[in-house]
Amino acid sequence: MMSHIDIPDGWECAAGHIQQDTKTCIVVGNIDSGKSTLCKYLIQTWTASGINVGYVDSDLGQSTLGPPATVCLKVFKTPPQTSDFSNPPFLHFVGNTSPEGFLLQTLLALKLLVDKSHRQGSGITLIDTTGFVDGPVARILKLHKIEMLQPQRIIAVQVRDEIEHLLAGYEKMGWQVTRLASSKRAIVRTPADRQRYRAEKYRAYFQNAKIVKCSLDKLILPSCILGTGQKILPSEYPKEVFGHGSDIPYLEKCVRELLVIAERMDTSVPLYKLRNYFDVASIVLIEKHELRNLLVGLNDRDNNTLGVGTVVDLDPYAGTLTLFTPVPDIHKVSTIRLGAIKIERGERESGKTRVIHYV
Repeated sequence: MMSHIDIPDGWECAAGHIQQDTKTCIVVGNIDSGKSTLCKYLIQTWTASGINVGYVDSDLGQSTLGPPATVCLKVFKTPPQTSDFSNPPFLHFVGNTSPEGFLLQTLLALKLLVDKSHRQGSGITLIDTTGFVDGPVARILKLHKIEMLQPQRIIAVQVRDEIEHLLAGYEKMGWQVTRLASSKRAIVRTPADRQRYRAEKYRAYFQNAKIVKCSLDKLILPSCILGTGQKILPSEYPKEVFGHGSDIPYLEKCVRELLVIAERMDTSVPLYKLRNYFDVASIVLIEKHELRNLLVGLNDRDNNTLGVGTVVDLDPYAGTLTLFTPVPDIHKVSTIRLGAIKIERGERESGKTRVIHYV
């Protein structure tokens, strides 16, 4: 597998030095700097030395192991072949192909899988990260990752010195930083290439997917109060707000919060009247057309992600959620995590959306 990789000076020496005193190490670098290439080299080298390597792939947009918008884990005990970098046994859904807007979800997924890597007997846990390195949000996210994971080593991959603004701060805080040059054969992708790559990953993941119908009585959607509040019957709706010709929405109330689910909310409907009529402090609005084709995470009772799927339909009156997913044990799903990406036919991204609106 290493035959197609140009190995720069310093990689071999660094690999030998790092493996002596490292339990957890994190790889940082800009987009197309060759982080994944370095990770494959380190996995090959360390497993050849008899070390079990837990590879945590948190590159949400250009994942090596699993579907986009997830953090994945695979433990390697022997030098892998190219085909081994697929079908990870563990993943955790984040919901976006970039950490922006999903910082908490990204950190949680990373922490859960790094801990799982240690429990799986990894001698070294190797964490691949996104190329999200510029700007204050990226700086804060990277620092929180490091402070949370407490790695013995930060491996920085650079073409020149493009992330020195991060590394200087890490060193001042006492972290050990190893700087390595990028491989000359590191894959450089244009935005169109990146989109095609994600489409290939979606296609591979959804190739055996089926349409399944789930009962909302057995599901929780943490992003909203659906199924946890009191359903309001249409006969209880204020007639001055909803006329006979309106698309009658689904309403559910929980303490001072009102959930409104409609196909498309009529802009002529004054939501402030609903707030006053039902005496609530806030309204959570979901338009069903925004839900269709949405990428979602399917988690079990222990918050393990069993897999991902896309929404076909939500019918709150019938109490059903219809999904397109390859997850076989759909009865084990208890939590639906909403993402921000729409996927058509299980392969093509059709844009990003914000499903839940707070009024």
